[in-house]
Amino acid sequence: MGDADAEDNPPSACSVDLNRDCGAGGCIVSAIANYTQRVNDGRYTVAHRKESLEFLIHFLGDITQPLHDEAELLGGNQIPVLWDGNKTNLHATWDTQMVEKDAGGYSQAVITSFANKLITAIDSGAYASQKSSWISCTNIKTASACALSWAQDANQFNCAYVLKVDETNQELDGSYYTGAKPYIEMQIAKGGYRLGTWINNLAAAA
Repeated sequence: MGDADAEDNPPSACSVDLNRDCGAGGCIVSAIANYTQRVNDGRYTVAHRKESLEFLIHFLGDITQPLHDEAELLGGNQIPVLWDGNKTNLHATWDTQMVEKDAGGYSQAVITSFANKLITAIDSGAYASQKSSWISCTNIKTASACALSWAQDANQFNCAYVLKVDETNQELDGSYYTGAKPYIEMQIAKGGYRLGTWINNLAAAA
């Protein structure tokens, strides 16, 4: 089971199609639907349901990262780039390096401060007027459709920014990072807000 590896054509065309992009082994969209169902399924042990919730939390975070919804060169894993002079790949910079730079590190205190900054933006700042659209699909009974819409939402940013220019072997700790920062913060905020709503809905249905 992998990501929703969209066989599209960025940067000219970005899309996610469940029939095209989610193979027999499953993908992140089907995984979210599967684990959503298992969390409240009394046929499973408490330990299994707890594990299902842990996987669900992980996948709801992953699906908002644009390269987790893209097949181009294995979601950027095969696009070599530099970060602060060190060799890495495009996917890793979006997963780790740029997020850590934006947050200011990776200690618990730093992450808590970064999360609080995003919560404020959601509650009363830049995202306050957008947040309702982020949870326009949060019915746990239509988990597959909701997850697909989230994948499609994130995938569009591959055309808008992530893969707009060929960054092969380029240093990303500079203007590329500066341009990526608004997308990083919005997608993390979006993922967290959706996750909270999704868990609340699961709890209400338990």
